[in-house]
Amino acid sequence: MANSTSALEYAQHANTNKNLTAILATGEIKIGDIEKLSAYLRAQPYRKTVAVYLASPGGNLYEGMKLGLYFRENRIKTIVEGGEDCASACALAFLGGTDNNGQPWRSSSTNSRLGFHAFRGIEKMANADHVQKIVADMLRYGKVVDAPIDLLIQGFATPSESIFWVSSADVCALKIKLWSNDTKRFVCN
Repeated sequence: MANSTSALEYAQHANTNKNLTAILATGEIKIGDIEKLSAYLRAQPYRKTVAVYLASPGGNLYEGMKLGLYFRENRIKTIVEGGEDCASACALAFLGGTDNNGQPWRSSSTNSRLGFHAFRGIEKMANADHVQKIVADMLRYGKVVDAPIDLLIQGFATPSESIFWVSSADVCALKIKLWSNDTKRFVCN
């Protein structure tokens, strides 16, 4: 499981090959993670496709959305690999996964978990206007990355101290690719 005490750490994933830069991103999402990822990518040889394998309990809401926008703008695929969790801000970043043609490309597996919940800190916010601004920012983000609106709705409906783990059936219904670790192929795309 990802180490939740430090910012995202980036390392080469075993799936890297002559056509794919595969990056493992583990840890908590914190401000500055985009700059670290950008620097990491600049140090890699050019390859046609880039994919980020996410394993994170979450972290900073806005950095998660910025990371998702970075994935979208740079046409980076997102994957939650078997046995790993991607929740909260990580799940929002995951939604930015995009293929080389600019189409959404997000993949989970039959034994990984993708989790959403309401953002934290509402009890500390001074007024409803601040809460409404955050909701509007999240909806705008969802529109830009072509996120399944049902995931955002379910996230808003799940208390911040809980997590809605997306079932394999829901992953397919939401047009997220689902990799079967048993059959070694996509169950749905």
